[in-house]
Amino acid sequence: MKKIIISTLAVIVLSSIVLGQGSRMGTASSTQLQVVPSARYLAGGGAAATAVGLDAAFWNPAGLARSENSIDAIFSNRQYIADIENNFFGVSTDLGAVGRVAITARTFNIGDIDETTVYDPDGTGQVFTPNFSIVGVSVSKNLSDNTSVGVNANLIRESFGRVAASGLGFDLGVQYRGLFLDDLDVGFVLKNFGQPVKYAGEGLGVLATADESDRPLEYYKIDAASFDLPFSFDMAVGYTVAGIDLGLTYTSNYYTTDEIRFGGSYNVAGMATLSVGYQQSGVAQFLDDDGDDADDEWYSNPFDGVSFGGSLNLQNLIGMNLSVDFASLQAGAFGTNNVVTLRMGL
Repeated sequence: MKKIIISTLAVIVLSSIVLGQGSRMGTASSTQLQVVPSARYLAGGGAAATAVGLDAAFWNPAGLARSENSIDAIFSNRQYIADIENNFFGVSTDLGAVGRVAITARTFNIGDIDETTVYDPDGTGQVFTPNFSIVGVSVSKNLSDNTSVGVNANLIRESFGRVAASGLGFDLGVQYRGLFLDDLDVGFVLKNFGQPVKYAGEGLGVLATADESDRPLEYYKIDAASFDLPFSFDMAVGYTVAGIDLGLTYTSNYYTTDEIRFGGSYNVAGMATLSVGYQQSGVAQFLDDDGDDADDEWYSNPFDGVSFGGSLNLQNLIGMNLSVDFASLQAGAFGTNNVVTLRMGL
């Protein structure tokens, strides 16, 4: 069994590396899929290997099955960049032979935007409100005491003005506990693979006349381009030494630069957990006429750098299986991102 798992993962890793060589910077749709919605595991690394419960719905759905509760619930709020507010809701339960099933929802409150057009570049006096949401269904199952697998199906919906788009993306992950060493956890997850997303709607109509035609002005439909989902592949390890949980994650991104995260967390008397992490991404560069990297740096990830987090277990204080998580990380010119998460188990 272990040989089969290792062989399968080796094929997945090699495939991801090959795909990642063709990185097409900035050409993906629905990049909100990559926004981490909850605080736990945000500061640190190794989440694809160690995440359990509803937090795992984002990091690696294989970890859902490792929850020890009959029912889990979560609510999280993230103050994202440019005054965008990201909310995350979820509930999961164990359905026996089927495995553990979760339903999650992510919403993005972007606010009102002034409408401008080709004819009114300074504004029409109207406003529109973009609506971005992700509704997910996850299924996870323990194959053995050490191995679990999971899959997410995410329904993506985007709309603003009189145009809208929708799509369906999938995540597929596996976690293995005690691989070679008792305290060594390993996780792999393919994220955001599915059909391209394409906008449509009345807002794509334009008033024009056909070339070399005497026909009067009429509306023509603009056929919008379609864009792939932001496919990525996470490889992660977690290891506990001297009471400190260490983690490392390498993310191979097909549509942006690759990332590496590492960090550690320490549990204080079963009451609280303190975490610190660091993220570093590759830098995208211009290409010269020969296809070689030019010297001009033009993109760096604003979330690179140090992050901090913590978790407070309230069960001993109030007698309920309730915990509060917090994480904070810098976002370059966008200031600081703060995330607060409330988790409950029954």
